[in-house]
Amino acid sequence: MKMKGIHRILVPCDLKEESKVALHHAAILAKPNAAHIILLHLTKNTEDVEKAEQEIQSWVHELQAIHNGEVSSLVEMGDILEQIGEIAKRESCQFVVMPTHGMRGWQKVTGSLALKVVSQSKLPFVIVQHKDVHPQGYERVVVPINFRPQVMEEIPFIVQLAKMFQSEIFLIAPPKDSELYSESIIKDVENAFQAENVKWNMHYTAEGSNFVHSVVRFGASIDADLICAVNFAYEYLYTLFPRAEEEGLIYNDAEIPVMLITPEKQDDIVYTVPLWH
Repeated sequence: MKMKGIHRILVPCDLKEESKVALHHAAILAKPNAAHIILLHLTKNTEDVEKAEQEIQSWVHELQAIHNGEVSSLVEMGDILEQIGEIAKRESCQFVVMPTHGMRGWQKVTGSLALKVVSQSKLPFVIVQHKDVHPQGYERVVVPINFRPQVMEEIPFIVQLAKMFQSEIFLIAPPKDSELYSESIIKDVENAFQAENVKWNMHYTAEGSNFVHSVVRFGASIDADLICAVNFAYEYLYTLFPRAEEEGLIYNDAEIPVMLITPEKQDDIVYTVPLWH
């Protein structure tokens, strides 16, 4: 997918007060281009539509107070899992900013609802917990790199963010003797950033360490504003063991927001080796 600028952003709203932090992230992403932000609430019952339309107006007013661009709202009948990606495509959105409150109930058995929503779309999703965004935006961005070539698909999005916020990119990779390490992919990523004059530096995890935990610890140590990763959860969501290590990024204890992109080019096989080990 080619990046053509951020002009329309979709924000799914569950109308819970603690989810309003997503408005701040959307406003920061929208600011450089005064992008149009669309607030979306989905309901399963027709009798809930009118009440939701009234409630979402407080979200609209709060966002209008901090964003100079257009703000609109949608309240529709539908299912969050099936509809968000379709509506984002229908509304010509380039990003989705989605709040999450962790895995609850049966999600702990069947896998993360947020990951299932992300996996239904090829758009970048910025998933936020409760950590607010810095006024300067995403200045410190952590990008984990492993042996999967699909990482190159996220580079145009990261380059755009870096240019919007003058970000410094912190690449983090497994040790050079790890089976997850790929020198050629790391070189391709470094060359891509260098060609775009994006500031970057490289870090490696400790031998034998859990990659996800290392990424999160490193992100917390530098007070990272964002972690950007490719979503490979689509390979596991509907297997006997649907949980994927991407959950460790989304629900990280440091509450660092995470941008996930499901690749256009998907492998025909499911890797049996844990990708983030």
